[in-house]
Amino acid sequence: MANVPKINILMCGTGEYTTGWTGSGASQSDKKVGVVGLTCFDLRRLGKVDQLSMVGVNGKKFPDIRAHLEDKIGKVYKDMDVSFKSYPDDKTVDPDSYKQAIDDLSPGSAVIIFTPDTTHYPIAKYALERKMHVLVTKPATKLLSHHQELADLAKANGVACWVEHHKRYDPAYADAKLRARALGEFNFFQAWMSQPKSQLETFRAWAGKDSD
Repeated sequence: MANVPKINILMCGTGEYTTGWTGSGASQSDKKVGVVGLTCFDLRRLGKVDQLSMVGVNGKKFPDIRAHLEDKIGKVYKDMDVSFKSYPDDKTVDPDSYKQAIDDLSPGSAVIIFTPDTTHYPIAKYALERKMHVLVTKPATKLLSHHQELADLAKANGVACWVEHHKRYDPAYADAKLRARALGEFNFFQAWMSQPKSQLETFRAWAGKDSD
């Protein structure tokens, strides 16, 4: 394993799940420092990742995002470098900037997609066609035909395409699944989950449009 080269990663999406930053400022949810970005920065600190890049639609957000990440992560965690190459530049708005970001990667790099639902398919397809590994958050696509196409592209190009389900690997859920095996057959089951009202701020720009 010592000879395995470090992988380069492109993070697609600049919102709460990636950076902890929303359109109105720092998130007030349990993802105040993001998830994807924090994980990638830590993997780089551990020597498992080489170059990191991030792409969004509005490059004008990046100065605030960088300041937020430095304040919430860089100044809190030891030896945590939060630098990354960004697309588009800090003065540009470009919904197709993911293409240049992917084109700048070498085959075998990884693309992580945390963007509005309708953008998952075109970004993932573009990456897989260029022999990039892809991790895309659920739902992978909105059409079954697109889902199958991505699977076929991954197989044809010898790369991985994996769908991320937020709670699947959380310790609490894994523990519950393990314990449930000893409970016997169910006659009735009820589950309930809630999120703070402030969470709606994250989805306000596209809920009811790209998510439905």
